[in-house]
This record gives sequence, C-alpha cells and structure tokens, in this order.
Amino acid sequence: MSILLDTGIVYAYYDRSDKWHERARTLVQGEQRGLILPAPVVPEVDHLLGRRLGPKSRLTFYAGIVEGYYLVADLPKDAYARVADLNRRFDEMDLGFVDAAIIALAETLGLSRIATTDRRHFEPLAATLSLEILP
Repeated sequence: MSILLDTGIVYAYYDRSDKWHERARTLVQGEQRGLILPAPVVPEVDHLLGRRLGPKSRLTFYAGIVEGYYLVADLPKDAYARVADLNRRFDEMDLGFVDAAIIALAETLGLSRIATTDRRHFEPLAATLSLEILP
C-alpha cells in the first residue's frame, strides 16, 4: 500500500545524524514501492538538505526522484480549496500550506498512511481524519 512522505521523514532518511534517521531509513527501505512524495514537500526537503548537508545531498535526493524511487504527486487544482478549508477548520494548530496539502492529497488519492516526524500537527488530526501516522 502506498504511503505519503512528509518533509521531516525524507530529510531524516538522508541525514544520518538526525534522531529520526533509523526509523526513516527502516520505513523508506521497507516500502519498496508506493513512496509518494507530495510536490509541495520537494522544495522543503531541497532547502533543508542544501542548508544542512550541502549540495551533494540535494543531487542524491534529485536522483531518487529521477530514478523513480519516489513518485511525485502534484496537488490537483480542486484540492487547494481543501487546503484552505483545513487551515480554517484547524486554525489553532497553524497547519500551514504543506501539512494541509499532504492531508488534501491523501484524501484525493484515497490514502491514509502518512510518514512524518511532525507529531504536533499530524497526531491530533489522525483520529479526526482517519489517518495512520508512521513510523
């Protein structure tokens, strides 16, 4: 079954010093297919890798996309209204665009599994929106 990847889990996969690295590596390598990378996550991962690990890490990440290790999924036009709706509905959480877009994309694709290090946003939403948060 496919899984949506959030920024933190992808970054942790590449950064061996990240406290989530082992969990991210185990999860990503255990999912031999169906690693869906939401398009809004790409610039965040790119920024973090470049800033913290340097330009070579970015190239490794790009290779994962080019070689099909990740399937990049764009947010459909009608899902932008859902992003706004989620931010209004959960305004006290200060979700922001990317986290709301991941949820909207999960709903659009009919997926419930989201791999993330962001427990602050995703755990409270999991029960309300029937999401499975991993690892």
